[in-house]
Amino acid sequence: MKRLREIVTNNEDVKILYEGHPVWIERIDSDAETVQVRMLDTKQVKGVYAKELVNTEDVTNIK
Repeated sequence: MKRLREIVTNNEDVKILYEGHPVWIERIDSDAETVQVRMLDTKQVKGVYAKELVNTEDVTNIK
């Protein structure tokens, strides 16, 4: 949740994926640990659990 908040508040250009689809983070609900995202390829808005999102920056830094 902390990293998601950093990405949103600092306007970082980080690619976030949900089920393999690139998403834009619309809103964060820290209490429920959910995030409202907009699927960039379909424009659909969904509420998902934060743990289901993949920060591609983290994936490329795995050793």
